[in-house]
Amino acid sequence: MPIIRLLIVFLVYKSVLSSVNGNNSNSENDSKVLQMLIDCGGNVASLRNELQDMKDKLERLRTETATDTYIRWGRSSCPSGATNVYDGFAAGSYFGHSGAAANYICLSKKPKFNSHYSNPPYVNYIYGAEYQTFESIWDNLHNHDVPCAVCHIPRSSVIMVPGTDDCPENFRVEYRGYLMSGHHSHAAATEFVCVDGHPVTAPYSSKTDNNGKLFYFVRAICGSLKCLPYEEGKQITCAVCSYSP
Repeated sequence: MPIIRLLIVFLVYKSVLSSVNGNNSNSENDSKVLQMLIDCGGNVASLRNELQDMKDKLERLRTETATDTYIRWGRSSCPSGATNVYDGFAAGSYFGHSGAAANYICLSKKPKFNSHYSNPPYVNYIYGAEYQTFESIWDNLHNHDVPCAVCHIPRSSVIMVPGTDDCPENFRVEYRGYLMSGHHSHAAATEFVCVDGHPVTAPYSSKTDNNGKLFYFVRAICGSLKCLPYEEGKQITCAVCSYSP
């Protein structure tokens, strides 16, 4: 095999290794790899097998080191390929409190209280969450409590893509659903979250209207939001995606 081809193969190996380990270089391993390539000489089949072994090892290393977590709203379990860290109840501040915290949280369903109990006079409050989906595709869920699950995956860079239930190139779909938030007229601010497109109710949920933290569908309003491509009145979809080249 011409020396130039050996050098090209070696440089490809270095580039792949750098993408996994950063810019750290191991001169001893590099020398071994280069000597292996030289020893292979014209034995193309042997060289191909060795390079495939390297590729497999590097891919295993990348898989083992690239992890992330996300919250799956509306479900108590994680999708296939994800590990359930814990499941619980969607919760947050009361929809009418002007000093409320804006974010939704996935509250553990197995609370543990500190033995050093006190009753301070000035606090914030946390409430469970309910679907507000009357006269919609989820009418049967209206006023029911919302479950959630924290999921761990052997992939990196989880993103929520609002406006579509497809993921960008090189990203894998964790789950698809609908963009939801609090109501625009309520005093408490909220965030936009992606609720699973096949939602269920939380354990022990009832249809009692207790309010608390609320989940409403989100619809487009034309103007500064361009129509087309958006269409006024239609519910906004979303997807939770993880990087998987």
